[in-house]
Order: sequence, then C-alpha cells, then structure tokens
Amino acid sequence: MSHEAARELMRLDDLAGAQRIVDADLDQRNDHGSGPEIWPLRLTRADLLRLRGHTEQALEYLASKEAEFPPSRSDVFSVAGLKKQRGYYLGLLGRYAQSHGLLQEAECMARDAELLELQCEVYQCQAMIFHLQRDYGTSDRIFRQILDAAEKIRGWYFRASGLWGIGKNLAAQGHHGIAIPWLEESLALFESAGALLSAANAWSELAVCHLGLGDDRKSLELLERALQIYSDAGTTRNQQAVLANIGNVYLHRANPLTAIGYYRRALALAREIKDPVSIEKCSHNIRLAYARLRQAVDRLDSKEV
Repeated sequence: MSHEAARELMRLDDLAGAQRIVDADLDQRNDHGSGPEIWPLRLTRADLLRLRGHTEQALEYLASKEAEFPPSRSDVFSVAGLKKQRGYYLGLLGRYAQSHGLLQEAECMARDAELLELQCEVYQCQAMIFHLQRDYGTSDRIFRQILDAAEKIRGWYFRASGLWGIGKNLAAQGHHGIAIPWLEESLALFESAGALLSAANAWSELAVCHLGLGDDRKSLELLERALQIYSDAGTTRNQQAVLANIGNVYLHRANPLTAIGYYRRALALAREIKDPVSIEKCSHNIRLAYARLRQAVDRLDSKEV
C-alpha cells in the first residue's frame, strides 16, 4: 500500500520521497474519504508539515479532515494515530496537559489492539514531550520501554530510537561520558540504514557530549555536519536546535559576540515554529552571552585604567 511505502520512507528520512507518494495519492483522491487507506496518508502529510516547522498548520489540517471525514471507530490504527499526532504536536507547542491526555488515549488503544509498532511510536512522542518538560527520568524509562519492545519487532528502527533517546537524556543531565556509547550505537544503526536526519540527530547529541567533555572542535565539526543535513531537508526545528548548540560552542570559546549571532538565528526560528521551550532557552542564552560580553569589556576597560 502507498501509505506503508510512505511510512517506510519517513523512517529512512527520505522526506521528499514520502511527500511525493502522499501528495500523488491524496491528490488523486482529492483528499476525500474516511477509509483506513487514506487516513495514514493524511497523518504522514501532517508529520511532513511538522518536520518543516509548521506544527500549527499540521494540527489545523488534521482537525479539518477529522471534522469532514472522521475515521471509523473500528479503524484503530487511524484513530489512535490521529490522537498520537495531535497529542505530540500540542506538546511541541507547550500545551502539555492536552498532549499527555491524547497520548495516553493513543497508547491504550494501541496496546489493547496489540499494535506494538504503533504503541512504540506513541512511546516516542511521550518520551520526547517529557524530555521537553525536563522530566528526564520518565523520558528515560519510556525510551527503555521502546528498547525492550524492539526485541519483538524486526528491523533497526525502534532499537536505534531507544538507544538514541537514552543517550539524549543522559547528555541533558550532564552525564556526557556515559551517554556517548548509547549515542554511538544508535548512530551506527542510523548510518547503516542510510537515515541521514536521524544520524544528524545522533551527531547533535554527541556534539553536546564532546563539548561537555571539553572538546569544542569535535563538537563544532559534528554540529556543522548536522546543520548541513537539516538545511538540505528543510527541517526547521532541527536547524533551530543545532544553531543554538553552535552558539554554546562559541560561548565556551569565550566568543560571546559570535555566540549571540547564532542564538539570535535560533531564536528567530524558535519563534517561527512557536516552540516555547526553545524560545525560553535562546532568550536565556542571549542574556547570558551579553553578560559575558559586558564582563569582557569591563576587563578591557580596567586594564586601560
């Protein structure tokens, strides 16, 4: 089926290929109907919008189609998938109570229907929203559930996701040396599959770890590689995150002026995609960089006196 092909291309990070399949099939159908063959295509179209930074637009698209062509209650895959994606998008926009409610409903539906892959996809969304809320313990627990479930699912995808998520949470808590083996194992799987965006995600987290361990050159090299991949794919949220991390490298190098430039670019993208967590982080980092700049100026002034 075309939606299965599009889904597989999404996992391989071939966004252009997935877009072609989805657009061709939905355009042929005039995006009408409520059957189980069309709703997965709509969900993929919405996720492509989200990946390119249009989260609110993705939500509006799903809401309009649900109102006009609601999926049958017996179509558990589509109904749970709709709840999953609406819940995830709301979480990305900072509406956490609604997000967790919808994701919990989606998880229960997937589990009751014994749709293990869909259940793992819900776990991915839940884990990321808890990470955004800095609840790293809960996020880690859910990523480990994905890793456990991956033993029952053929292929590399969920194993790589679980490994990456565990490493990401460790890195966020400053456990950089411990995080690196998890991230490197996930990277090997992503690279073997040819999933470039996911590989770039692993590079980005490894860059955080190397900076935390004092290797700013390695960190910058990885971040610049990731930025090129994200820019080519047009994934705005990822570009925003990596620009902020490049700013961190320059702040570490005691170059606050260059850091501010990167933070400002990241803040502009965070505002564009309406990401409250990143807006807060970038604003904080800009203030911090300006404080460092003032300190450097004051030191120069004191030397002249």
